[in-house]
Amino acid sequence: MSYVRSKALIAALTIAGLAMPASAAMTVGTFLARANALRDQGPMALMSPDLPALKAEAKAATNQLKAERAARAAAGKPPIACVPEGESVGIMDMLDGLDELPASYRKRPLKDGYARVLANLYPCRRAGT
Repeated sequence: MSYVRSKALIAALTIAGLAMPASAAMTVGTFLARANALRDQGPMALMSPDLPALKAEAKAATNQLKAERAARAAAGKPPIACVPEGESVGIMDMLDGLDELPASYRKRPLKDGYARVLANLYPCRRAGT
């Protein structure tokens, strides 16, 4: 393998490693700090290696919430949030919602903060209310 190819491979693996979520869940506070730093970069944020990493964290939180929702349904428990069919929360709404959470949420995993944002946006209504 040539020197140039090995450098390219190392660079690609490094970038891929940055894009993978850490084994420990990122906290709401860390996610917001990194996302706000990207916002401050404007269009240059698109070239930041932090962008794919944050996208991966948001995707992982979304997947965890979907799995949790299915597990709650299977156990006969009510859902945490009742997102209407076909609805989704955009990244800016997610960031704004996370930013509006009480300070106590800053140390919680991103999944928990995102669940609270969804519950605030799409609360479940009980029959007859």
